[in-house]
Amino acid sequence: MLKLTEISGVGKITFEKLKNHSIYSIEDLLYAFPKKYKINKLDSLDKAKLNQETSLTVKVNGKPKIYFIRKNLTKLTFKALSGKKIFNVTIFNRHFLSKSLFINQNVVITGKFKNNFDNFTASDLVLKKNYQEGIIPIYNLGYIPEGRVKKIINNTLNLSYRLEETTPKYLLEKHKLPEINTIITSIHKPKSKTDLAKALYRLKYDELLNFSLRIELINEYNNNTRTELKKYNISLVREFINSLPFELTQDQKQATNEIFKDLKSTKQMNRLLQGDVGSGKTIVALLAALAIVSADYQVAIMAPTLVLAKQHFLVFKNYLHDFGINIALLTSEVNPKKRVEIINEIENQNVNIIIGTHALIQTDLNYQKLGLVIIDEQHRFGVEQRKILREKGLNPDILLMSATPIPRSLAISIFESSDISQIKEKPAGRQTVKTEIVNLENLNYIYSAINKELEKNHQIYFICPLINESDNNNYYSVNETYNLLLQHFDEKILSYLHGKMTDEEKTKVLDDFYSNKTKILISTTVIEVGIDVEKASMMVIMNANAFGLAQLHQLRGRIGRNNLQSYCYLAVDEENEQKERINILKNHYDGFEISEMDLKLRGPGEVFGKNQAGIPNFNYANIIEDKQLLSITKADAKALIRNNDYQAKKFTEKIIKTLDSYNLD
Repeated sequence: MLKLTEISGVGKITFEKLKNHSIYSIEDLLYAFPKKYKINKLDSLDKAKLNQETSLTVKVNGKPKIYFIRKNLTKLTFKALSGKKIFNVTIFNRHFLSKSLFINQNVVITGKFKNNFDNFTASDLVLKKNYQEGIIPIYNLGYIPEGRVKKIINNTLNLSYRLEETTPKYLLEKHKLPEINTIITSIHKPKSKTDLAKALYRLKYDELLNFSLRIELINEYNNNTRTELKKYNISLVREFINSLPFELTQDQKQATNEIFKDLKSTKQMNRLLQGDVGSGKTIVALLAALAIVSADYQVAIMAPTLVLAKQHFLVFKNYLHDFGINIALLTSEVNPKKRVEIINEIENQNVNIIIGTHALIQTDLNYQKLGLVIIDEQHRFGVEQRKILREKGLNPDILLMSATPIPRSLAISIFESSDISQIKEKPAGRQTVKTEIVNLENLNYIYSAINKELEKNHQIYFICPLINESDNNNYYSVNETYNLLLQHFDEKILSYLHGKMTDEEKTKVLDDFYSNKTKILISTTVIEVGIDVEKASMMVIMNANAFGLAQLHQLRGRIGRNNLQSYCYLAVDEENEQKERINILKNHYDGFEISEMDLKLRGPGEVFGKNQAGIPNFNYANIIEDKQLLSITKADAKALIRNNDYQAKKFTEKIIKTLDSYNLD
């Protein structure tokens, strides 16, 4: 069999680079499909429209000028001539092109006329002689140049290498889908949009069929898993609800009823409780925990961060202190002696509710009678971590919680509709957070707004995408922002927080902020969940374009958690291409709606994290836009499981082997 190293263009160095992308064989190479496609088509100036991307051939009509805005952010401008029209062209972070741009030289600029036809903001610029029209595949294989990848692919295609078809033949015939070897050339070297569309449809079908089959197999397993019947004290639960200083929202009542219906059954509960930021998921989880404890079982609540675990501990202690329930907090902060004491209490069932981080899954911790596992921000844990906790009991009921709302279209695909509880309503008295987009060059406007909040004794978050400055981009770091704010505010009221600090350092910083000792907290996204500071009324997100919409909404959810009017400023560069995407946050406040938009734009792997179990990162399919195709593959998957055809059984067995990585517990 021909080896990859025998392909012209694949030397030792290139082969090592390909291995970094899990490409070891010719088959791997042919399956390394382009990440995206760029359609290069030249337009004429008379057909150009404002705010619409266009590619134009122009002559350089003036010597380029370079402006250094700040570290790692430059602006190159020059006069361009198209026909008789002269206009300004601006392109960011391409200052090195100035040495290649000579007067009367023909170049192709791609970008937009934004406010008028006198100023063009370019996203790309190439010499006319290097511009290639047509459908251009983009592979993005790290340090391997695009030209080299295309050359290697082309040399491989010329060998007429045949790939094994894995999708059952009867499904291809049923949906009139092209065979895999037919689409390989169309994927790597598309001749037309129609040619490419047919090939991409086949790839989407394959991705969604694999996904649908996994979900069907997982659901079959979950539906057959039994647990002990738990006879909880409903009178105690009602007494607790009546003791609350507020009334549950309709959504909270509905979610509670759905959970309690599961708890009455011997079928193991496997429910996702999802809700928008500040919607009150914790109180619903608390009700479930109280019921399980009243049935003489233990409850384990695992949170991804020390901050969130502590928050839950304080909330549970506050609400349950009059109900004779023992609650323990187990984290990395607990000293060895105290930890041994807590573990002994848990093993003797003297502790009813155990709240903690990864400390809950240590091998030396044995629960006496674990009846319910609650995992908060469940998508932040890997499969193995969730599996270990689940196996600490005998098929305990599972309640997964997430403040990153998964749109129902995706959630139903993963969990089936009966296993999802959603809380959309906000508690009474909450005001909408006023959200504004501000240019990073106009930070003085933000400083003025901060001073107004400080006069009211309110507090402010500054969120940054980096801890330290980077040579690779122009994003603001925590350190840089801290030094910037030192020029405008008293050092005593400033503090900073990031993931590389020790637990003790984080605790000290947060305690000072909680107690209103410090007023402005500069942080990375480490505060995304679990922070609830009463007087925090403002958030400034630096380089907001660096974050996804769902994450920005989560961050914004740290403010507006009471009756104070709160303000969120999304700070971006003047010419940032992502402003239109960021603008969605300015006009939308429903987390489910925002998450759906985010999924449409970026895909689930980017929104929830590429490696999170059960939430696939499709290369071609989009779970939102391809709903119709998803319903087709779900029907095919149901039939596949029961099909005794050799190819169907072989295909199903292959998926079964990968189930662990997709099990949502």
